[in-house]
Amino acid sequence: MVIRLKPQARADLVALRVWSEAEWGNVKTRDYLSGLKQAFARLAGNPAIGRSCELFGPGIRSWNYRGQIIFYRPIENGISILRVLHERRNQAALDFADQAQR
Repeated sequence: MVIRLKPQARADLVALRVWSEAEWGNVKTRDYLSGLKQAFARLAGNPAIGRSCELFGPGIRSWNYRGQIIFYRPIENGISILRVLHERRNQAALDFADQAQR
């Protein structure tokens, strides 16, 4: 399985880690991020399980993991993760289409 992270997705994960460590501490953050990585692997193994988000661009899908929405695109043998956004970040979701195409 291939799991590729676009630069914006990497930045999203760094910001999530920083915020989580400040709010929850290291142990809970590690557990949360571990679960998120497991969600990535599940999606890579079965990319069709996510919800279609064609509004944001061709082939884009999403999957919710404990309050984070993983936006991804199926690729050969896996997925390309475009963004990882908190479900309450509506403006970020609206801006997503512009940023995902870069």
